[in-house]
Amino acid sequence: MKVSAPGNILILGEYAVLEKGGLGAAAAVDAWVHLISIPESTLTIEAVMPGGSFTWTRERPDPGSLISAVIEAVERLAGIRRDARRIRIDSSALFGEGGRKAGFGSSAAVCVALSAALLTGEEAGAAPPGRPGNETVARLALAAHRSAQGGTGSGYDVYASVNGGLGLFTGGVEPAWERRDSGDLPELYLFPGPKAVSTRSSIDRYRRWKRRNTGRALAFLEQSNRIVQSFLSARSPADAASFLRAGRELGIELGDSIGVNARIMAPEGLDPDLCKSVGAGNELGLYFRVPGAAEPPPGAGARRVSISERGLTWEP
Repeated sequence: MKVSAPGNILILGEYAVLEKGGLGAAAAVDAWVHLISIPESTLTIEAVMPGGSFTWTRERPDPGSLISAVIEAVERLAGIRRDARRIRIDSSALFGEGGRKAGFGSSAAVCVALSAALLTGEEAGAAPPGRPGNETVARLALAAHRSAQGGTGSGYDVYASVNGGLGLFTGGVEPAWERRDSGDLPELYLFPGPKAVSTRSSIDRYRRWKRRNTGRALAFLEQSNRIVQSFLSARSPADAASFLRAGRELGIELGDSIGVNARIMAPEGLDPDLCKSVGAGNELGLYFRVPGAAEPPPGAGARRVSISERGLTWEP
């Protein structure tokens, strides 16, 4: 059995997606986690990434790991215990030069692929009768991903990898995903920021700020939701870019309030007016190239974001 899951990116809606009813514009990207499962006497899972690999077994389960979280979610929530198979899952394509994460949601994509494989019977052929639906996989993968992250995580990354394409994500305990047309987007590129930023620490700062500033937090959420909805309704790349700029300014304002810098310095050769931070802080930058703007030069370290219309896939 072969299973593949695309990476993902949150284009707009940082922090807002953590809230019930908070909206985000997210997409699956054409960089894939690939999984293969073959018969084996016991359950063995090998995870491969740049720089090496590690192996999970029932005898050495590595408690607290992403793989253990998926196993626990499938067994506890779905009531399924899998043995007698060897699984190899490779997330190398979701990393950049030097083994640095490219910002394509590798951990969520791994959760999606592994959850799908464990929910599918090994007797399956090209069209297995017991293949789980997308919502089932998303629910299990989200529970596992949140568990591995200490209970945090909106789920936009899981839902994008499961469903594919560009979508409107709605946050909450039970999130929702609505597919949207990606034809009017500008070209998108990701580039690295100055240093790594702890997502969990940034979320903690946001939640502390929210408790002290309920009115401002509500105003932020309403404004962010309007920007996301306008972006997804844009009729041209230039129109979409104007809402990306609005999201950038809102993100900078929130970052200043919670103490997490969301300003990103554009690499040489890129127009700063066409760049914004994505995710928590300024660990990653997004360059949105409108018609007539320069292509990123080779030294900019920018990687093209190609949206994948396919989501979770079982391969023949």
